[in-house]
Amino acid sequence: MRKIIVIISALFFFTSNLMAQDSAFVINGHLEKIKKGTIFLNIYKNNETFKDSAAIDDGKFRFTGFISSPYFATLTLPERRNDYFTFYIEPAQMEILGRGDSLKLLRVKGSEVNSDDKLLKERMKPVAEWEANNSRIYEEAYKAKNRKVMDSLDQVDLQILDAKRKVVASFVKDYPKSMRGAMAILENFSYYAEADEVRPLYQALDPSIQNSTKGKQIKKMVDTYEKVAIGKPAPAINQFTPDSSQLSLSSLKGKFVLIDFWASWCGPCRRENPNVVAAYNQFKDKGFTILGVSYDTKKDRWEKAIADDHLDWNQVSDLKGWQNATSEEYGIKAIPSNVLVDKEGIIVAKNIFGEKLVAKLKELLD
Repeated sequence: MRKIIVIISALFFFTSNLMAQDSAFVINGHLEKIKKGTIFLNIYKNNETFKDSAAIDDGKFRFTGFISSPYFATLTLPERRNDYFTFYIEPAQMEILGRGDSLKLLRVKGSEVNSDDKLLKERMKPVAEWEANNSRIYEEAYKAKNRKVMDSLDQVDLQILDAKRKVVASFVKDYPKSMRGAMAILENFSYYAEADEVRPLYQALDPSIQNSTKGKQIKKMVDTYEKVAIGKPAPAINQFTPDSSQLSLSSLKGKFVLIDFWASWCGPCRRENPNVVAAYNQFKDKGFTILGVSYDTKKDRWEKAIADDHLDWNQVSDLKGWQNATSEEYGIKAIPSNVLVDKEGIIVAKNIFGEKLVAKLKELLD
């Protein structure tokens, strides 16, 4: 299974320089079986968590504040660590109601985003069940250290991602005025996608959604994908090697270069590394090399992973983790990711792993 590490806050990619006017939200809650206590609201916004609390009095509680667009949120009780309610908070007056014996059973009234979320989940249910079953098989194989089974699930995982995207595309077509549809685009197309896939979805959205914060994020996503589309020049990379010298992508011109985005802490990257090593050894004498770009923050761990995995090619990093400059330039929101450029620095392939990487290199170099 193609397990990857995706940057946290999946709804909030491509947010730089996007400003929006905050609007008020009100949550009026009623828990029938909880008369007194404290309830906590957590809002997950732009890679940060904003926390608030409210007193429960005679089963009622109230939260107020300002947000620019819908965000993922949870309600929790201090005495129930594993019991929580997940929903989308939006600039509106909402009610959250239920008995309170299980927060997971609460329901939301007065929220278009949460109503549309139910519709989307119903459409996504078969895919969600497929994904859950596939994840269970993967976890069993992982515990048993059965690499063969884990690798055999690669194509299934990609099929699941494709199925999710088809559901989202259908939902957006049927509900072009749904903010939840825009959020689903951000959730499912923010990695391993191309401009040609996302652009039609953006164009299908109602202008009111296109002009929203989420719509502008989608437009920024399309623009980034267009900049690094196959056939375009690869954006410049100029970062530091482990010995603190600077190395640029342009200095490798004249060879086919696989730009490999990874990190020492990324388990899926480390499991992919043997495939990358094999490809490097097979083609390094045929005009091929690799430039590793690490999303590490700790130099010693980066260097140890290079040595442990026998990554005998150029490596660079700015040691800023997900804030690595290439994350913005290349639209990297999940690792492992890679980009293959030709001798002139033109992008010829993206996100090719294992046998697909070898097949592409044979096509180009043999």
